[in-house]
Amino acid sequence: MSPLRIAISCGDPNGIGLEVVLKSLAQPEVREMAQFILFCSPQVLAFHRNSLNLGDIPYTQVSPGDKIPSGRIGLIDPWNREVRIDFGKLTPESGQAALESLSAACDAIEAGHANALITAPLSKANIPTTGAPFTGHTSYLGERFNAKPLMVMAAEGLRVALASEHIALEKVSATLTPETLTQKLDVFQAALSLDFGVQRPRIAVLSINPHAGDGGAMGSEEDGRLKPWIEAMKNRGSLVSGPFPSDGFFGNGAYRSFDGVLAMYHDQGLIPFKILHFETGVNNTCGLSFVRTSPDHGVGLDIAGKNIADGQSFQSAIFQAIDRCRHYGLYAELTANILPKFEQKSRHDS
Repeated sequence: MSPLRIAISCGDPNGIGLEVVLKSLAQPEVREMAQFILFCSPQVLAFHRNSLNLGDIPYTQVSPGDKIPSGRIGLIDPWNREVRIDFGKLTPESGQAALESLSAACDAIEAGHANALITAPLSKANIPTTGAPFTGHTSYLGERFNAKPLMVMAAEGLRVALASEHIALEKVSATLTPETLTQKLDVFQAALSLDFGVQRPRIAVLSINPHAGDGGAMGSEEDGRLKPWIEAMKNRGSLVSGPFPSDGFFGNGAYRSFDGVLAMYHDQGLIPFKILHFETGVNNTCGLSFVRTSPDHGVGLDIAGKNIADGQSFQSAIFQAIDRCRHYGLYAELTANILPKFEQKSRHDS
């Protein structure tokens, strides 16, 4: 069996991305879990390593598809030019470097040189574009790979999917049509089975308005849209419940009774998730043809270059990427057509 190969984009080189990447990959036991390909130049890696006193981190410069020596990181330079580092500052140069590292890592995925992608944090506002603003890794990967991905925040005992992501709050209600909700639910159910190994997942749906609309006093979306949609999903066999007011749902621990939570908008799902699991939470992009994870924190400009960034979330992103790849393999084995194997065994026994 070919070893698992994981591509890592370096994020904004002026932030904490490379710090948490290098702190994680400095551990020999982590490097033994897979072959890691970091898209960064030797010069930038050395600058971070020396500035942060991280010690020796063994790497070998490789070309896409090359075998990576055991116990070492494969390093691919996505820039082939000098990239200046100015910790804590967003510069046009650092934004361009972050985008090029991400693009090169995606090239490796497209070429079949990597099984999974882990992205270090970048600043969305600092990514250069010629058209619409860069709104995050999830939308970028959706456009790049012609998919409709779903953001799923995952940690021990809690998985939160977002029905809408980086959009203004005033646009949320109009965005959440029954068709959109069904598409998000379908991807979430498939992800819980395929990526996380949960069969027949139980999913809680959060409300849009406070107190789930309070009988129409605080909005009509629950009675007019969410409740009929939930009933329709139940009738087709989905194990969905709700809509639940998010404050009480998380406050009384009701989330523990479900395999997944479908939040209606960004802060509704991410605030409670990060309060509960900021150090170990992982941002998963589901609905792609490959595994993608990232830490659940941002670029951390205020602490960049100070050697105080916590690498736990990035390590969790590594572990979840590996687990999801394993679940992919197990799911494929369990759902494969067994008839040819049965017929072959029958011919052998006869």
